[in-house]
Amino acid sequence: MTQAVMQSRNARQGIDGRVVFLGAPYDLRPVEEVLASLHPVRPGMAFRYIVTPNVDHITRLARQPELLPLYDGAWQCWCDSHIVRRLGFAVGLRLPHLNGTDVIERIVAEVLRAGDRLAVIAARPEVVEALRHRYPQYEWVAHCPPMGFADDPAAFGEAVRFGATTGARFLFIGVGSPQSEQLAYAIAGTPGAQGTGFCIGAAMEFIGGIKTRAPKSMQNLGFEWLHRLLTEPRRLWRRYVLGVGPLAVLFARELVRWK
Repeated sequence: MTQAVMQSRNARQGIDGRVVFLGAPYDLRPVEEVLASLHPVRPGMAFRYIVTPNVDHITRLARQPELLPLYDGAWQCWCDSHIVRRLGFAVGLRLPHLNGTDVIERIVAEVLRAGDRLAVIAARPEVVEALRHRYPQYEWVAHCPPMGFADDPAAFGEAVRFGATTGARFLFIGVGSPQSEQLAYAIAGTPGAQGTGFCIGAAMEFIGGIKTRAPKSMQNLGFEWLHRLLTEPRRLWRRYVLGVGPLAVLFARELVRWK
Protein backbone atom coordinates (compact mmCIF):
# COMPACT_ATOMS: atom_id res chain seq x y z
CA MET A 1 0.00 0.00 0.00
CA THR A 2 1.43 3.37 -0.99
CA GLN A 3 1.93 6.16 1.52
CA ALA A 4 -0.54 8.35 -0.38
CA VAL A 5 -3.27 5.72 -0.11
CA MET A 6 -2.55 5.23 3.60
CA GLN A 7 -2.75 8.97 4.22
CA SER A 8 -6.03 9.15 2.30
CA ARG A 9 -7.53 6.35 4.37
CA ASN A 10 -6.29 7.87 7.60
CA ALA A 11 -7.92 11.15 6.65
CA ARG A 12 -11.24 9.40 6.07
CA GLN A 13 -10.94 7.66 9.44
CA GLY A 14 -10.61 11.01 11.17
CA ILE A 15 -8.31 12.18 13.90
CA ASP A 16 -10.58 10.80 16.62
CA GLY A 17 -10.17 7.22 15.41
CA ARG A 18 -13.73 6.92 14.09
CA VAL A 19 -14.41 5.70 10.57
CA VAL A 20 -17.61 5.52 8.53
CA PHE A 21 -18.09 2.13 6.91
CA LEU A 22 -21.21 0.81 5.15
CA GLY A 23 -22.91 4.03 6.18
CA ALA A 24 -22.36 3.62 9.93
CA PRO A 25 -19.69 5.05 12.25
CA TYR A 26 -17.22 2.71 13.97
CA ASP A 27 -14.48 3.38 16.48
CA LEU A 28 -11.06 1.79 16.13
CA ARG A 29 -10.42 1.34 19.87
CA PRO A 30 -9.35 -2.19 20.86
CA VAL A 31 -11.21 -3.83 23.71
CA GLU A 32 -8.48 -3.13 26.28
CA GLU A 33 -8.69 0.59 25.55
CA VAL A 34 -12.48 0.44 25.75
CA LEU A 35 -12.35 -1.20 29.17
CA ALA A 36 -9.80 1.34 30.39
CA SER A 37 -12.07 4.18 29.28
CA LEU A 38 -14.87 2.86 31.51
CA HIS A 39 -12.88 2.87 34.74
CA PRO A 40 -12.92 6.60 35.59
CA VAL A 41 -16.00 7.62 37.56
CA ARG A 42 -16.03 11.40 37.79
CA PRO A 43 -18.82 13.14 39.72
CA GLY A 44 -20.99 15.24 37.45
CA MET A 45 -19.95 13.45 34.23
CA ALA A 46 -22.66 14.03 31.61
CA PHE A 47 -24.49 10.99 30.25
CA ARG A 48 -22.78 9.24 27.35
CA TYR A 49 -23.78 6.13 25.47
CA ILE A 50 -22.42 3.27 23.38
CA VAL A 51 -23.99 1.75 20.25
CA THR A 52 -23.18 -1.49 18.42
CA PRO A 53 -24.21 -1.14 14.76
CA ASN A 54 -24.52 -4.56 13.11
CA VAL A 55 -25.92 -5.59 9.72
CA ASP A 56 -29.50 -4.98 10.85
CA HIS A 57 -28.62 -1.45 11.96
CA ILE A 58 -26.68 -0.75 8.76
CA THR A 59 -29.46 -1.77 6.41
CA ARG A 60 -31.97 0.23 8.47
CA LEU A 61 -29.76 3.32 8.26
CA ALA A 62 -29.71 2.94 4.47
CA ARG A 63 -33.53 3.06 4.50
CA GLN A 64 -33.85 5.65 7.27
CA PRO A 65 -30.87 8.03 7.16
CA GLU A 66 -32.68 10.30 9.62
CA LEU A 67 -31.54 7.82 12.30
CA LEU A 68 -27.85 8.52 11.69
CA PRO A 69 -27.59 11.25 14.39
CA LEU A 70 -28.35 8.56 16.98
CA TYR A 71 -25.09 6.86 16.03
CA ASP A 72 -23.03 9.98 15.36
CA GLY A 73 -23.98 11.22 18.82
CA ALA A 74 -22.71 8.09 20.55
CA TRP A 75 -19.63 8.27 22.76
CA GLN A 76 -18.42 4.95 21.36
CA CYS A 77 -19.49 2.84 18.36
CA TRP A 78 -18.50 -0.83 18.57
CA CYS A 79 -18.34 -3.27 15.68
CA ASP A 80 -20.38 -6.18 17.06
CA SER A 81 -20.55 -8.10 13.77
CA HIS A 82 -18.11 -10.61 12.30
CA ILE A 83 -19.73 -10.02 8.90
CA VAL A 84 -19.09 -6.26 9.01
CA ARG A 85 -15.55 -6.85 10.28
CA ARG A 86 -14.74 -9.28 7.46
CA LEU A 87 -16.15 -6.92 4.85
CA GLY A 88 -13.87 -4.28 6.34
CA PHE A 89 -10.89 -6.60 5.85
CA ALA A 90 -11.75 -6.77 2.15
CA VAL A 91 -11.09 -3.03 1.78
CA GLY A 92 -8.11 -2.92 4.13
CA LEU A 93 -10.02 -1.65 7.17
CA ARG A 94 -9.18 -3.32 10.48
CA LEU A 95 -12.22 -2.93 12.72
CA PRO A 96 -11.79 -4.32 16.24
CA HIS A 97 -14.54 -6.86 16.96
CA LEU A 98 -16.27 -6.00 20.24
CA ASN A 99 -18.99 -8.56 20.88
CA GLY A 100 -21.46 -6.88 23.23
CA THR A 101 -21.94 -9.92 25.45
CA ASP A 102 -18.19 -10.58 25.72
CA VAL A 103 -17.45 -6.97 26.62
CA ILE A 104 -20.23 -6.78 29.21
CA GLU A 105 -18.91 -9.97 30.83
CA ARG A 106 -15.46 -8.38 31.06
CA ILE A 107 -16.97 -5.19 32.48
CA VAL A 108 -18.58 -7.28 35.21
CA ALA A 109 -15.29 -9.05 35.92
CA GLU A 110 -12.88 -6.12 35.60
CA VAL A 111 -14.68 -2.78 35.91
CA LEU A 112 -17.66 -3.04 38.23
CA ARG A 113 -17.42 -3.14 42.01
CA ALA A 114 -19.75 -4.79 44.51
CA GLY A 115 -22.45 -2.32 45.51
CA ASP A 116 -22.40 -0.40 42.22
CA ARG A 117 -25.80 0.94 41.24
CA LEU A 118 -26.84 -0.37 37.81
CA ALA A 119 -29.94 0.50 35.79
CA VAL A 120 -31.81 -1.49 33.16
CA ILE A 121 -34.40 -0.54 30.59
CA ALA A 122 -35.66 -3.90 29.35
CA ALA A 123 -38.50 -5.15 27.20
CA ARG A 124 -39.51 -7.86 29.71
CA PRO A 125 -39.47 -8.03 33.53
CA GLU A 126 -37.94 -11.54 33.46
CA VAL A 127 -34.74 -10.06 31.98
CA VAL A 128 -34.42 -7.79 35.01
CA GLU A 129 -35.14 -10.63 37.44
CA ALA A 130 -32.53 -12.83 35.75
CA LEU A 131 -29.88 -10.13 36.10
CA ARG A 132 -30.74 -9.54 39.76
CA HIS A 133 -30.55 -13.27 40.45
CA ARG A 134 -27.26 -13.79 38.65
CA TYR A 135 -25.53 -10.64 39.95
CA PRO A 136 -26.89 -9.95 43.44
CA GLN A 137 -23.74 -8.02 44.38
CA TYR A 138 -25.05 -4.95 42.53
CA GLU A 139 -27.90 -2.57 43.29
CA TRP A 140 -30.35 -2.88 40.39
CA VAL A 141 -33.04 -0.40 39.37
CA ALA A 142 -35.19 -1.08 36.33
CA HIS A 143 -37.90 0.13 34.01
CA CYS A 144 -39.88 -1.94 31.48
CA PRO A 145 -41.74 0.32 29.05
CA PRO A 146 -44.91 -1.00 27.37
CA MET A 147 -44.83 -2.45 23.88
CA GLY A 148 -44.97 0.31 21.28
CA PHE A 149 -43.66 2.89 23.74
CA ALA A 150 -41.55 4.60 21.05
CA ASP A 151 -44.78 5.77 19.37
CA ASP A 152 -46.36 6.90 22.64
CA PRO A 153 -44.92 10.28 23.73
CA ALA A 154 -45.98 9.77 27.36
CA ALA A 155 -44.46 6.27 27.63
CA PHE A 156 -41.31 7.34 25.80
CA GLY A 157 -40.94 10.37 28.06
CA GLU A 158 -41.32 8.18 31.14
CA ALA A 159 -38.51 5.91 29.92
CA VAL A 160 -36.28 8.91 29.24
CA ARG A 161 -36.95 10.34 32.69
CA PHE A 162 -36.07 7.03 34.29
CA GLY A 163 -32.80 6.82 32.36
CA ALA A 164 -31.89 10.40 33.19
CA THR A 165 -32.56 10.18 36.93
CA THR A 166 -31.38 6.69 38.00
CA GLY A 167 -28.10 7.88 39.52
CA ALA A 168 -26.62 4.63 38.19
CA ARG A 169 -23.05 4.17 37.07
CA PHE A 170 -24.14 2.17 34.01
CA LEU A 171 -27.48 1.97 32.20
CA PHE A 172 -28.16 -1.11 30.07
CA ILE A 173 -30.78 -0.51 27.38
CA GLY A 174 -32.28 -3.51 25.61
CA VAL A 175 -35.63 -2.67 24.03
CA GLY A 176 -34.75 -3.38 20.40
CA SER A 177 -33.31 -1.17 17.72
CA PRO A 178 -33.75 1.68 16.95
CA GLN A 179 -35.75 2.22 20.16
CA SER A 180 -32.68 1.65 22.37
CA GLU A 181 -30.62 4.19 20.43
CA GLN A 182 -33.49 6.68 20.40
CA LEU A 183 -33.76 6.42 24.16
CA ALA A 184 -30.03 6.82 24.71
CA TYR A 185 -29.93 9.86 22.42
CA ALA A 186 -32.85 11.47 24.25
CA ILE A 187 -31.33 10.76 27.67
CA ALA A 188 -28.04 12.30 26.53
CA GLY A 189 -29.97 15.44 25.63
CA THR A 190 -31.59 15.68 29.06
CA PRO A 191 -29.96 18.24 31.39
CA GLY A 192 -28.44 16.64 34.46
CA ALA A 193 -28.37 13.08 33.10
CA GLN A 194 -25.26 11.18 34.18
CA GLY A 195 -23.66 7.76 33.73
CA THR A 196 -22.85 5.57 30.75
CA GLY A 197 -25.48 3.85 28.61
CA PHE A 198 -25.06 0.64 26.63
CA CYS A 199 -27.41 -0.14 23.74
CA ILE A 200 -26.61 -3.84 23.81
CA GLY A 201 -29.64 -5.61 22.39
CA ALA A 202 -29.83 -9.28 23.39
CA ALA A 203 -26.64 -9.17 25.47
CA MET A 204 -28.64 -8.76 28.69
CA GLU A 205 -30.51 -11.97 27.96
CA PHE A 206 -27.25 -13.81 27.37
CA ILE A 207 -25.45 -12.55 30.46
CA GLY A 208 -28.60 -13.11 32.51
CA GLY A 209 -28.74 -16.72 31.37
CA ILE A 210 -32.14 -16.46 29.65
CA LYS A 211 -30.64 -17.32 26.27
CA THR A 212 -27.79 -19.71 25.50
CA ARG A 213 -24.88 -18.53 23.40
CA ALA A 214 -23.43 -20.45 20.48
CA PRO A 215 -20.73 -23.03 21.22
CA LYS A 216 -17.25 -21.55 21.43
CA SER A 217 -16.29 -23.18 18.13
CA MET A 218 -19.08 -21.28 16.33
CA GLN A 219 -18.17 -18.06 18.14
CA ASN A 220 -14.52 -18.39 17.11
CA LEU A 221 -15.50 -18.97 13.48
CA GLY A 222 -17.80 -15.94 13.50
CA PHE A 223 -21.00 -17.98 13.14
CA GLU A 224 -22.78 -16.87 16.30
CA TRP A 225 -25.34 -15.18 14.06
CA LEU A 226 -26.15 -18.59 12.52
CA HIS A 227 -26.71 -20.09 15.96
CA ARG A 228 -29.15 -17.30 16.78
CA LEU A 229 -30.96 -17.80 13.47
CA LEU A 230 -31.29 -21.54 14.08
CA THR A 231 -32.57 -21.05 17.64
CA GLU A 232 -34.97 -18.18 16.83
CA PRO A 233 -35.87 -18.66 13.13
CA ARG A 234 -39.36 -17.16 13.27
CA ARG A 235 -38.11 -13.94 14.87
CA LEU A 236 -34.83 -13.49 13.00
CA TRP A 237 -35.15 -14.95 9.51
CA ARG A 238 -36.35 -11.72 7.96
CA ARG A 239 -33.47 -9.77 9.50
CA TYR A 240 -30.80 -12.09 8.12
CA VAL A 241 -32.33 -13.16 4.81
CA LEU A 242 -33.78 -9.84 3.68
CA GLY A 243 -30.65 -7.96 4.72
CA VAL A 244 -28.38 -9.74 2.22
CA GLY A 245 -29.36 -7.68 -0.84
CA PRO A 246 -29.11 -4.22 0.77
CA LEU A 247 -25.81 -5.17 2.42
CA ALA A 248 -24.39 -6.26 -0.94
CA VAL A 249 -25.34 -2.90 -2.46
CA LEU A 250 -23.73 -0.99 0.40
CA PHE A 251 -20.55 -3.05 0.14
CA ALA A 252 -20.32 -2.47 -3.62
CA ARG A 253 -20.33 1.27 -2.90
CA GLU A 254 -17.60 0.80 -0.32
CA LEU A 255 -15.42 -1.04 -2.83
CA VAL A 256 -15.51 2.07 -5.01
CA ARG A 257 -14.97 4.46 -2.11
CA TRP A 258 -11.96 2.61 -0.68
CA LYS A 259 -10.10 2.12 -3.97
